Amino acid sequence: MTRYRLRFAADETHAEETREYEKGDGAFVFWLAETIDGREIDISANAEPLCRVKRSRADKGFWIISRPSHTSRP
Repeated sequence: MTRYRLRFAADETHAEETREYEKGDGAFVFWLAETIDGREIDISANAEPLCRVKRSRADKGFWIISRPSHTSRP
């Protein structure tokens, strides 16, 4: 099992929030009810930054995946 840490970014209506889960893979992130509001989520696995994801506000079926916010570009 992998320990995932999800950091939900703060926005106009939500405070920043961090949650941890132990799962076999990271696919569960795309099924979390909290993703519907389009907040950005930084994901790390076993303390290693993986990516930042957010659901498009214009098309809820479209996801944007990028570098985690706390890593620097080379």
